Amino acid sequence: MDVKPFRINIPDSELELLSRKLALARLPTNLSHESWAEPNGVSLDLIRSTVDFWREGYKWREEEAKLNELPQFICPIDVEGFGILDIHFVHSRASAVAAQPLLFVHGWPGSFAEVSKILPLLNQAGFDVVAPSLPGYGFSSDPGKAGFKYEQDAEVMHKLMLKLGYNKYVVQGGDWGSDIVRTCGRRYSEHVQAVHINHVNLITMPKPDFPTEPVYTEFEKRSIRQQEHFTNEEFAYFSIQNSKPRTLGFAMHDSPVGMLSWMVDKLYSWSDHYPWTKTEMITWTLLHYFPGPTTGFRIYREHGPHKLDEIPYERTPTGVSAFAGEMEMVPRSWGEGTANITFWREHESGGHFAAYEKPDELARDLIDFFQVG
Repeated sequence: MDVKPFRINIPDSELELLSRKLALARLPTNLSHESWAEPNGVSLDLIRSTVDFWREGYKWREEEAKLNELPQFICPIDVEGFGILDIHFVHSRASAVAAQPLLFVHGWPGSFAEVSKILPLLNQAGFDVVAPSLPGYGFSSDPGKAGFKYEQDAEVMHKLMLKLGYNKYVVQGGDWGSDIVRTCGRRYSEHVQAVHINHVNLITMPKPDFPTEPVYTEFEKRSIRQQEHFTNEEFAYFSIQNSKPRTLGFAMHDSPVGMLSWMVDKLYSWSDHYPWTKTEMITWTLLHYFPGPTTGFRIYREHGPHKLDEIPYERTPTGVSAFAGEMEMVPRSWGEGTANITFWREHESGGHFAAYEKPDELARDLIDFFQVG
């Protein structure tokens, strides 16, 4: 089996170039000093203070060493129509002999590092965890041409699990990962025993005109309002990443501060009051900046938004963790129109990055749904 150990080692030349770019960074001087939540976007004060820390206090090599504590590997996967892609992934085994294999799939602006907090909890509970970098993200190969859809992402994930010796497995996904693992469940139902997601995405589904009707719980009404706010007020990023990912990529590829501001806006507005440290924000940014962000943006061009009548029904048993701060969560009745939902648990706090914001709660849901331990 041609699986090779992998360690992150960004060249010194890249770090030196980054340092020079940060030293030359030009920030605007005529912006208001409001909070990050102002309608015009992330605040000058937050970006300026983070850039100052980045220049003087942030140590990539220390963060790189922490990331390298995760057991990482590279494996070639032959994708029909796209050839061989080198796929980077974390693979951490449980001590239990009869462990349950779990495929953990991230989205944007996340990465494989989203698994870092929940990983020990899952291993302790009896899961062998495989957390890949999606093709075009992090240290995985870029597909190199258009037409790489959910089906191809799912093909990569499934073939990786088979290469690792996991003929039967369960899956967990958030953001784009939720759509990818659902595709795994549909295409490889003889292998995927159950699907768990913390993100039910029906952005373009017509909204009801009666959100105050008693048919909806207070939690569901809040979810409807949040998704409407997201669609009306927070969707500009989606439009540009969906329509012009390469154009945006040129700007972000050359500007670490530009990439930081793009990321921070999402980290703050999509999480549920999570206390992001400057180190976390910079590290999450660099995991897109160093490889080049364009291929990560392109997933929006390839996949696009969903309409209810375009989503194939998921017959594989499906579990949902509904976190109150998730901006793309729908009432259970809507979700049941697209999947065989057998587990649904609501949480009064936690946002889009559930595995990172609320690792204990998400781990408990996975344990209970997959009946491990």
